[in-house]
Amino acid sequence: MVKKKKLRITSGVMLAVAIVFVVCALSNPALGTAFYIFGFRVGAAIWRKFYLLYLILMAGIFTVSFWVKE
Repeated sequence: MVKKKKLRITSGVMLAVAIVFVVCALSNPALGTAFYIFGFRVGAAIWRKFYLLYLILMAGIFTVSFWVKE
């Protein structure tokens, strides 16, 4: 039970940090600089998708932590 509780607290803190990061990142109109990967431009629209994916992954990790067995 202790291991499960520690994992939930840790994942909860990670999720809170991720939410704060995403809110701060999305409130910035520039959303970072644009760069190119093999001729593909990664700009603000792609950065938004990266941030959303990060938030979804963190929420998933938090949710899965409730089903981890000892």
